[in-house]
Amino acid sequence: MAEIELFAMNTADWEYEYSAMMRLQRPGETYPSLTPFYLIDHPEGVVLFDTGTSAEMLADPANYGAYGASHMEESAGKEIEPTEGGSASEQIADLGYEPEDVDQVVLSHLHLDHAGDIDAFSESTIVVQQAELEYAWWPADPIQRSLYLEGDFGPLRSGAFDVREIEGSYDVFGDGTIRCLPTPGHSAGHQALQVELEEAGTVILGADLAFTQEAYEQELQPPFAWDTREALRSNRDVRNLERAEDAAVYLAHDREHFEELPNPPESLM
Repeated sequence: MAEIELFAMNTADWEYEYSAMMRLQRPGETYPSLTPFYLIDHPEGVVLFDTGTSAEMLADPANYGAYGASHMEESAGKEIEPTEGGSASEQIADLGYEPEDVDQVVLSHLHLDHAGDIDAFSESTIVVQQAELEYAWWPADPIQRSLYLEGDFGPLRSGAFDVREIEGSYDVFGDGTIRCLPTPGHSAGHQALQVELEEAGTVILGADLAFTQEAYEQELQPPFAWDTREALRSNRDVRNLERAEDAAVYLAHDREHFEELPNPPESLM
């Protein structure tokens, strides 16, 4: 098996409403979440899975992107705090990688806590589900609409980016070691990433398949899910895959999951 390393980093801490994450459970409580991204070093190239939250947006929401994100002003600095490590591009630099070293950026979806530093990776191929690109531009649901920021994904239409619009599963390097798994429901084109590691075995980076282990096991989808039925189907598909492959599933917003992963510069191998 190819020697592959997986690094996990966090761009911001976000105090989520617990009930908004897990189907109206425990109203009034909050959950200390995070907005991570992952770097995977493969012999054929470097892959990022997600890019976290934009530090630029958090610093000045009203002037972020062509149309601003003024609806984020109350949350930025109050509910959301950038980590000391900075943006995704800054954090990978601490590991010895420059943005131009990243061959492919795989985006689980285009919500603001997963696609916040895309413009730093203009020399990378951006891999995203076609359904996600289409829905991001004009979501029908007003809550979903607030989660998509033109300042994040707008540059993808500039012509300066190589965007690979995929439909369904996708083998990143053609050798079965890194595969995109379509998991729609949380958003129209949500996808997880399956990674085969020599020591750790099969790892599934679940992104927002569910917000926490409890939500994953009890099928507690957030009330703002794009399609709850699809989200539950995706959740069950991954649980079946987890059992079949004896896989480890890491959900993006579960802090315990994130803390189980090595702290860079250490990696999962």
